[in-house]
Amino acid sequence: MSLEAITKIRSVEENMDQARADARSRAQKLAADAEREGRVLLQQGREQAAKAAAAEMGKAEEAAVKRREEILAKAEQDCEALKKEAGARMGKAAQAILERVVGN
Repeated sequence: MSLEAITKIRSVEENMDQARADARSRAQKLAADAEREGRVLLQQGREQAAKAAAAEMGKAEEAAVKRREEILAKAEQDCEALKKEAGARMGKAAQAILERVVGN
């Protein structure tokens, strides 16, 4: 083999080695970029999920406060109705007691 052919072969091999190294470097960079972007997307997803959960929790708390107010209002109405009914019966009860005491 001539010196010129050997030199060309070595040159081609060196070019191939450099191309492989460049390809490995690009592949590693792509993998690192993809991993970084994946982490960013994951973090964004977590933040969005946390915001959505907080919004839903706020809605649930508002609904609970509204329901509590409704229950308290109903309980107050029921208490007033019982007071009125008890007041109406008080006279009858006092009359019955007086009749028993005076009647004996």
